[in-house]
Amino acid sequence: MKKAMISLTVWVVWGGLFFLAGCSSGAETSSNPGNDTGLVMPGQDTGTRSSVDDADEPDTAEPPEDEDIWVEPGPDSDATIEPDAEPAGDAGITDSTEEEELPPPPKECIDLDGDGYGDDCYLGNDCDDSNPNFTIYCPPCETQTIEGCKCLQEGITEMCYESDPGSVGIGVCQLGQRNCQLGYWTACIGQITPIPEICDDLDNDCDGQVDEGVLSPCGDCDPFCDTLEVGPEGAEPFEPTEDNSGGIGTNLDGHLILDSSQINLGFIWVANSGEGTVSKLDTETGEELGRYNTCGSPSRTAVDLMGNVYVGCRSGGGVAKIAIDEAICIDKNGNGVIDTSDGSWTMPSGQDECVLYIVYPGGSCARALGVDSDNHAWVGMWNAKTLKRLEPDTGAVVASVNIPANPYGLVIDGNGVIWVSGRGGDKLVRVDPKVEPIQVSSWGVPGGNLYGINVDANGNVWMGQYSNGSVAKFTTANQSFTNISVGGCPRGMAGSVDGFMYTGLGCGGNHSVVKIDVNTHAVSSLDTNGPNGGGVQPIGVALDSEGFVWAVNYQTSNASKIDPVTGQVNGPYPVGANPYTYSDMTGYALHNFTAPQGHYTTDFGGWEEIRVKWEALYVDADMPENSHLKLEVRTAETYEELEEVPWQGLFGPYPPELFPLDLAALPNMEGKILQVKVWLFSADKLSTPVVKAIKAKFASE
Repeated sequence: MKKAMISLTVWVVWGGLFFLAGCSSGAETSSNPGNDTGLVMPGQDTGTRSSVDDADEPDTAEPPEDEDIWVEPGPDSDATIEPDAEPAGDAGITDSTEEEELPPPPKECIDLDGDGYGDDCYLGNDCDDSNPNFTIYCPPCETQTIEGCKCLQEGITEMCYESDPGSVGIGVCQLGQRNCQLGYWTACIGQITPIPEICDDLDNDCDGQVDEGVLSPCGDCDPFCDTLEVGPEGAEPFEPTEDNSGGIGTNLDGHLILDSSQINLGFIWVANSGEGTVSKLDTETGEELGRYNTCGSPSRTAVDLMGNVYVGCRSGGGVAKIAIDEAICIDKNGNGVIDTSDGSWTMPSGQDECVLYIVYPGGSCARALGVDSDNHAWVGMWNAKTLKRLEPDTGAVVASVNIPANPYGLVIDGNGVIWVSGRGGDKLVRVDPKVEPIQVSSWGVPGGNLYGINVDANGNVWMGQYSNGSVAKFTTANQSFTNISVGGCPRGMAGSVDGFMYTGLGCGGNHSVVKIDVNTHAVSSLDTNGPNGGGVQPIGVALDSEGFVWAVNYQTSNASKIDPVTGQVNGPYPVGANPYTYSDMTGYALHNFTAPQGHYTTDFGGWEEIRVKWEALYVDADMPENSHLKLEVRTAETYEELEEVPWQGLFGPYPPELFPLDLAALPNMEGKILQVKVWLFSADKLSTPVVKAIKAKFASE
């Protein structure tokens, strides 16, 4: 039994690889003075006993089949080789009845290019063992020039770009250069390819847009901004269009200024006395867009600064106000829609939700009507011989002035002075409401028979003299009258900015409008008959923003649109029964003579991912004497909703009020979109406010 143990020990030491598998777990060795190798040799007493010896159990081991590893005992050994001996007991020797298969020795790694990859190499096979730059994957070097591919001529270069070729030259994207160095192509040096957009005033993703989707709410790269600005120095310049402005232009610096050539008076409001309604016509097409029930026998219409219209009624003394747009109308029955006339039918009296109100200021017959530069209506009460000033939102009387004649018509000039055609008493009355106490004066008019009244571009006053076949001109500078014969029965009056006065010869079967040069007093005639038939008995006249003259024909219940230069007639266009109307039916006189003004609308915000609370509004403007600004605001979540939201305001005037406008104090200022309408006013027609910037301050929620 000890012989087998000796044989096994010699094999393990020399074979090396199988030391742990073949040795007894309890065996110990000690040095041997006669053997400086430290190995236990056959026949040598170690001075210790193995656990097998202690148990008197034999140890057996089978030599491996590989003859290169197995070593025969030396000649001096008395050990006997017993390859078939079975191990005895369980003294830590593995009990195995089968031979253990050992792995074959590893093959030699063949790595020709020295990159650690190759045939039979530990890291894996090489896709190209002649190129150390590629191992597992080899690009198509035969068809493309790629970094790491072989090149043939040292120092040659090629242009390169490793992205969509269509982006080259857009934004920051540019070509690079690849060089042949030491037999291989280098990386593409100097190329700039698209990357996700960052806020740096550059087009990083090379799509033709700069900083899209990454700008701060202020339109710049400041993440801490809290104020948006529109204007030449802001995120967006001022760009007046027909859709966002009226009466507004820009100067050479890009600032907003008043520009009367840009005024858009798109509607004419015709009072139909015979049926108690008012027709709203599109001045471009002549189409009747709406017909509204108002008060009894309406005969005066006057457009305000916003385009809404006041209607004065002779029966009962009522005054109605009609909204220009459904966004201003009031859903009185709460059904979620605005019930109003659409031109094809008329809502019953009291049910049209665009008739904002009907008030009775006091007096049985409203026969004169105009709007001042503060957007208040002045109503002349015939029987009471008074003028009453109405608050715009409610129609409440805020001032009352007695005059020495029965008012038939009125007009307000650029200085805010009210001129009244006093048919009852044949007087021209002057009222200055801007002084305390209010000043009232009057003059008897030669020839009398006063009807319509208006002012011309020089600030002089004109009146029709119905029975006399003439018009009276009052020169304000020397307070003198001039009578000019025109024939017929001159009634309504309308003055143009290019120096003419127009009057309708409204009697009998007459169908003419007279045109008078305000400086030379030369008279010519325009015909109201057009391709759609005749226009007979023109009573009221007005001008639209394109300079066309409108004649309202009482006898034929229609309106003619006349080119004052060529005399060409468009229409006539049908309206309600017996239109009997004077005063400023389009707002032309108000916008050009009473209160030259314009408006500009702009939007702020509208972010998808940001919610804000609007806090303050600033306007940076130069405002000469006799000029001022006013503001309107509204908010909504979407542009579709915005069109249905009523405006808040007018706020101002600025001056004397000071900016900012405190938006935080207003209701409903949390919408994602803030829309601002800035109104510019000039009292003297010579100066204009100059708006340099509009700014909105907000707080993110």
